[in-house]
Amino acid sequence: MDRQLSLVKVWHVVGAVASVLCLMATLRPDELPAAVRIMLTAFFCVSVVAHLFVALGIGSRKRSARTISIVVNYLLFVVMAATFVHRIGAFTGLQSFSTGFAAAAPAILAGAVGVLWWWTASRIAEKVSGSQAARSLQLVGRVVTLGATAVIVGFGVIAWLGHLDPTDAADARWAGNAGRGLGELGSRLVQPLTLGAALLAVGAVFALRTMSRPGVSLAFGATGANAEALAGWLFVSPNVIGFALFFVGPLLFSLVISLYKWDTFGVQREFNGLGNYIDILSMRFAHTGKPNAFAADVFGTNSPYLELMHVDWFGGHWLIGAKDREFWISLRNIVLFMVMAVPLAVLPALGLSTILNSKLRGMKVFRSIFFVPSVAGVVSVSLIWRDLFNATVGWVNYLQTRLWQILPVLDPPADGFQTQWFSDKGRVLMTLAIVFAWTNFGFNTVLYLAGHQGISGELYEAAELDGANAWQRFRRITVPQLRSTTFYVVATTTILAMQLFDIVWVTTDPPGAPENASLTPVLHLYNKGFQETKQGYASAVAWVLFILIFGLTLVQFRRQRAEAAL
Repeated sequence: MDRQLSLVKVWHVVGAVASVLCLMATLRPDELPAAVRIMLTAFFCVSVVAHLFVALGIGSRKRSARTISIVVNYLLFVVMAATFVHRIGAFTGLQSFSTGFAAAAPAILAGAVGVLWWWTASRIAEKVSGSQAARSLQLVGRVVTLGATAVIVGFGVIAWLGHLDPTDAADARWAGNAGRGLGELGSRLVQPLTLGAALLAVGAVFALRTMSRPGVSLAFGATGANAEALAGWLFVSPNVIGFALFFVGPLLFSLVISLYKWDTFGVQREFNGLGNYIDILSMRFAHTGKPNAFAADVFGTNSPYLELMHVDWFGGHWLIGAKDREFWISLRNIVLFMVMAVPLAVLPALGLSTILNSKLRGMKVFRSIFFVPSVAGVVSVSLIWRDLFNATVGWVNYLQTRLWQILPVLDPPADGFQTQWFSDKGRVLMTLAIVFAWTNFGFNTVLYLAGHQGISGELYEAAELDGANAWQRFRRITVPQLRSTTFYVVATTTILAMQLFDIVWVTTDPPGAPENASLTPVLHLYNKGFQETKQGYASAVAWVLFILIFGLTLVQFRRQRAEAAL
């Protein structure tokens, strides 16, 4: 064991030197995307310190040295393995690999037959124990399945290495292209960076296995609790690493670029401090003598402030201007949308869950039916609702017409029976709220149903003995007992409403029409980041929206806590 620990100590010294070299490579400009370079720079800086600490701590058998050794070697293996796979072109070759499946269609069919054969023979072998024929059938099924799998993988590998088209499956060039692909793969493998990544990955595996052995654990004084905690972290590490790379990393990177004038292509990278946030939130108020004054006349021709709205305050007329007029319009729209959409998505769910919680026959079927909108894709649902609200051939306007024919006492709408649901400034938000509520109230109903299951039946029995009717039981028992569920449903629905994007994108043309009446903060963010290529400004909009959502949620949490304390 001492010899192996000595090798691990040497390995950590080598790892520290290798981390320094990798750090120098990542700092080279234009070699890596900015976000990847920042993450790798941080990792290799920490890696250098960790390797040196472990190399010094192995001799004194520090428990922390063993833990840090396992963690740093595990992460080093992940980084080097990803680097190796990238260097040999595996990521970019996935599409080519998949093209080989088309040429291997007969093998795929044979593999399916082999699996079915194998399964059937296994069932026969269970019923007829000791049957030589059944064992022979099992063997044939295994051979067919494994052979077909080998052929499928082989076709995919050859397609990847030779970049072949599936239509050339029977072409005589397969062998030549495969040989060319193998030669190209060999040239990639002998490149210094690829070989270095492979060697570092192997060294990390060796150190990881050595430090994980029971004898080494005892030598470093690790307890059973330490071993269980370390094993637990290793099991959840894939999810933690994915969360850090694809959520925390981009989140922090967006915070960094929100402080810059940063375009989509990275050509412009000028530090702007809080300038983006100031431009988003800046407003200006001016007292005018007339209600229709223009912003250019009040603020000046060269002023960056655009007209936002006219208001009558304190006996005078005021003009409100904003640098980012669209942001404030989107904020107003989303507030109006939430006022309509959240009650529509919550209150029907509460009432419907109460009905579905009853003991009537067939309620389980209706529970599944009402949950369907939550399972269906938002884009497909939005397309259906767009056709339903179509001004010319939509079912909503058609039903309006039929209702007028049946009940002539009703007054027809001012614009006839071709209501422009998604093209009218006064109706578009209400229409979007209906679509949003329909897509979300099914899931809210399920949440309320779960809350109903936690209410004791004794409360209802006692209320019935006291003569309470159904409405009184609902108001005095059901609603108070579902307070926590209601808080969760309202909070999550509000957050979803503030992040509205997909429904607007699908149903309005162009998105945000008419005249920004359906513009939302997320749609505004998209326009700034991908239409105007202002990634830094769009990131600042995203963080402002995050602060608003976080603040609103915090207020709801405090209200819930205050109500629970009463």
